[in-house]
Amino acid sequence: MHLELQRLLQVIAHGEQVFPRVKEKCSVKDWFGNEDINSLEELIGRLRRLKENVGFISNRVTAVQAGLDSWQAEQINRKLYCLSFLSIIFLPLSIITGVFGMNVGGVPWTQQRDPKLKNGFRNVMLVCVGTLILVLLCFLFPFLYGRISGWRKQRALKRNWSINRKSFLKRTIGGGERGGGYLRL
Repeated sequence: MHLELQRLLQVIAHGEQVFPRVKEKCSVKDWFGNEDINSLEELIGRLRRLKENVGFISNRVTAVQAGLDSWQAEQINRKLYCLSFLSIIFLPLSIITGVFGMNVGGVPWTQQRDPKLKNGFRNVMLVCVGTLILVLLCFLFPFLYGRISGWRKQRALKRNWSINRKSFLKRTIGGGERGGGYLRL
């Protein structure tokens, strides 16, 4: 609605610019009477008042839209607040369910007595705790994450460079097909 009001305001402003020119051009003509000039002046006055009214309505619409946007943002914030409480309740429950739902040996309270299976649960839990500690360290010390990701990128770049270098050497020195393919440099 706001865009339509802006377009209407542009049309009115254009009319407000055109009709004074028409009045100037036609006032010098013999066939244009004083009644017509008065009608044009009245039309120009109406257009100015209409422009002011449409501008006022446009400002009101903008204010109402801003109020609705803030109300909608407040409603979304309330819903997210409730959702965060639900996640506080159900996240630990899902973690506990996931831990005891693993198919490894040695899960507590399952009466497994096989000595080969007794350390499986403990080993999986140690891996989980180690991963958790690494993630927490990356969040607490962001430079550590930067170093780890930089090291991985550098390693991948070296590996790609050596692959590209080997293919370049194969193309230029003659390790590839003769007579076809790439030219030797």
